Amino acid sequence: MKNLFALLIVALGFGWSLSAKDPTKRDHMRNAIGHLEAAQTAKEPLTSLQAARRELVKAKTNKEGQRKDAIEYVDEAIALARTGDSKAMQEKITKAISNVKSGIARSK
Repeated sequence: MKNLFALLIVALGFGWSLSAKDPTKRDHMRNAIGHLEAAQTAKEPLTSLQAARRELVKAKTNKEGQRKDAIEYVDEAIALARTGDSKAMQEKITKAISNVKSGIARSK
């Protein structure tokens, strides 16, 4: 009986440790979405875009290519923000948000 109880405790602890790791990996992705959404309405979006890029880089795992693609869209949005092409920048931000959301969904 003691062995069964010990095995149950170990199994529950292992399951908890796995579930505890996943949310933190997605936190960077969620933070990136927040920065990207802020960039959509910001008068000066560059700061938010750069913050979103940092969060995506911190996320580490690639989320089946979605993270990498999102970083590329953010890089393009940063370049467009610097040139003042607001319409094209907004399109890249929208694509980046879509990729980040897809990456979060795929990492569950």
